[in-house]
Amino acid sequence: MKVFIKQGSLTDGDESVLVNASNTNAQLGTGVSAAIRQACGKGYQEKVLAALEHHFHGPMKPGEVLLTHAGTHPRAVWVAHVAVMDYREGFTGKSFPTVDLIRLACERLWDVVECIPGAGAQSVAMVALGAGTGNLGVAEPIRVASETLKAHLALHPNTRIERVTFYGFQLPDYIAVAHVLAAQFPEVLDQLPPEVRQFVEKA
Repeated sequence: MKVFIKQGSLTDGDESVLVNASNTNAQLGTGVSAAIRQACGKGYQEKVLAALEHHFHGPMKPGEVLLTHAGTHPRAVWVAHVAVMDYREGFTGKSFPTVDLIRLACERLWDVVECIPGAGAQSVAMVALGAGTGNLGVAEPIRVASETLKAHLALHPNTRIERVTFYGFQLPDYIAVAHVLAAQFPEVLDQLPPEVRQFVEKA
């Protein structure tokens, strides 16, 4: 299993599974969700809502993961919608995630990817869950994601997860992801541009 880091949108990569920082209602709103909605084709939101009703018979609980097809995305096959924001009672002060919730969600995410139907390895395009609307920033969600991924690999030595690419959309996010990710997977340092690596190693 290999870990990579890239700057840009996860929808531009070639991974088989896109990770969506979603909400309990699976509404594809802004940020990562909006990018996925646009990349997966016309009517994708309706398909996601139909899958939500089929699998959960209503909203998800925070931390749950809804796996759907990636619509007409030219490369991805699946989207894993991770319920980070809790909109079951509307947008309230209780809607925001905690780091503990992100940990639970990441553990479920890796398990879901491991059990995707069909044969063959999977590649994952990962983002910082709860970094935007969730107000958690980039560092803590990436730390939790990398820790839970490493723990998952220890439990699944023959994992079907072939590679995971962590995305930072803008340069400051990319640098923050690199700094945190390198603590668990130091090999990502070799993938960084020299000036970014120098900055990360000094931080």
